[in-house]
Amino acid sequence: MTAAQPDPSPTSPPVDAARFDDALHARCRERRVPALSAAVGRAGELVWTGAAGWDPARPGTAFRIGSITKPMTAVAVLRLAAAGRLGLNDAVGHHLADAPAPDATVAQLLTHTAGLPAEPPGPWWERHGAGAWDDLVAAGIEPLCEPGERHHYSNVGYAVLGRLLEEAHGRSWDAVLRDEVWTPLGMTGTGRARPADAAVGYAVHPHDDTVLVEPVAGYGAMGPAGEVWSTPADLVRFGAWLVGAGGDGAGGDGGDDVLPLAWRRRMATPRAVVDDGAPFTAAWGLGVSVHHGPGEAGRAARRTVGHGGSVPGFTATLRADPATGDVVAVCGSSTAGFGDASFLLDLLDVRPGAGAVEAGIDAGPEGLALAGTWYWGPMPYTLAPRADGRLDLSAPDGRSTVFGRAPDGGWVGVEGGYWRGERLRPVATGTAAHALDVGTFHLTRVPYDPATAVPGGVDPAGWRAVPVARADADHDAG
Repeated sequence: MTAAQPDPSPTSPPVDAARFDDALHARCRERRVPALSAAVGRAGELVWTGAAGWDPARPGTAFRIGSITKPMTAVAVLRLAAAGRLGLNDAVGHHLADAPAPDATVAQLLTHTAGLPAEPPGPWWERHGAGAWDDLVAAGIEPLCEPGERHHYSNVGYAVLGRLLEEAHGRSWDAVLRDEVWTPLGMTGTGRARPADAAVGYAVHPHDDTVLVEPVAGYGAMGPAGEVWSTPADLVRFGAWLVGAGGDGAGGDGGDDVLPLAWRRRMATPRAVVDDGAPFTAAWGLGVSVHHGPGEAGRAARRTVGHGGSVPGFTATLRADPATGDVVAVCGSSTAGFGDASFLLDLLDVRPGAGAVEAGIDAGPEGLALAGTWYWGPMPYTLAPRADGRLDLSAPDGRSTVFGRAPDGGWVGVEGGYWRGERLRPVATGTAAHALDVGTFHLTRVPYDPATAVPGGVDPAGWRAVPVARADADHDAG
């Protein structure tokens, strides 16, 4: 097996490289993968890369990433929306006359709710290859249900979005991604064409130690659904940018030029629940999957954003934790796959809800000044700065709303809970906040602080002691 290559950044929180090395080699042996390559990012910095397997690979080796192509396609489509060139609620037929399911909206295509089938008609396109857009249209794709009726994962839907990009820009979809996504984000190892030193994809026999080299087909019009090659390091860069984790080219340093952070957060907002008969743990945003559940071996629940990819010979996973900025990406050269990336994400120490000091990230003086216990009437809430610079207002019963910066510099609920979309306004006397106005509710440092303007006023008699002894005596007498 090839040796893992730690790549620590001098400004990033440290990780135990040996633990990641061991975990990657163990997973490679357990799942019998010819080559595995992985990377980990924290706070927008690449902090570890590694490779394992009997087939030579290195951290910079490119793998076919399959459907992780989709969120990149989605970013390019959302750039059109952010520029006002199309609306998410536009019927796709308004922009692409020969689209199947022309009444489906752009948002429905992005969230796999357009009613289109998973695959195009004809032979298994991921192995056989697929034709041009005119061939796809001529195949007569029939929707499975009405747009918006239910979630149904569709590769065809992303072929439609890729064609939409080509019509809007007058050049190939991959040229659009190269110019508007990969190059600005510094993803130098990512592209549609197979690099000369790319990994070889295999089918590993399930019952003996033999392998079969898988074909690398051209995907034609289906390319926007899964034809891209990339490296784990590039995927970590993309994932860190996606959740606004900061760092060179990942967060605020030019990242908004590709797509503003507010739009990226819209991408990560669950819009369609994945109903497979089990308790809901997954949903789809605009081009990304959103998972909420435990890590491997029953570890603490977390929410992650990202995508998986699988084509004959290759599997890949990208997961990013918006709360901590932790990102992991794993690429493998086996059709059967390696599981998901939780086995690496679980090795990171920072968990959702960790304070800014523990995460090693400055939440800003205002956020730190607001931290601590506040009372909604008599009910205690904790306001905690998060590793991503946002504020988490939570109650002991688990209720929580995350507040992020609004365009005017204030705070607005951006994730979960009762106050999503509502304003959080510090009420200050001088420089220190003595109350919070949260969607008109009045929170104070002590319950119903009479020194603040509590709506409805406070009983002038103040808090009274309960006559416990008398109450007990009355009960006994009864």
